[in-house]
Amino acid sequence: MANSIEVVDWNGVIGRALAFLCLSQADMRDKKLSEQAQFLEGLGLPRREAAALLGTTAASISELIRQAKQGNRSRGKKKKNR
Repeated sequence: MANSIEVVDWNGVIGRALAFLCLSQADMRDKKLSEQAQFLEGLGLPRREAAALLGTTAASISELIRQAKQGNRSRGKKKKNR
């Protein structure tokens, strides 16, 4: 029987663990999911990976970010009723 050595690439696991630690150290764990996802994307994680780390889906993160951007626009000047 031949010895077979299984090679495991741990880079992905290490990268996700470091991203989570950065999120915690930046005191982002109590922020909105959209803010946390944008932070993780800024670190270089793809949206799918950031969503998995946050326990949600990439589509959900995309929608939350879209709503946050739309909400910022609607918070501008309000029309006065005459």
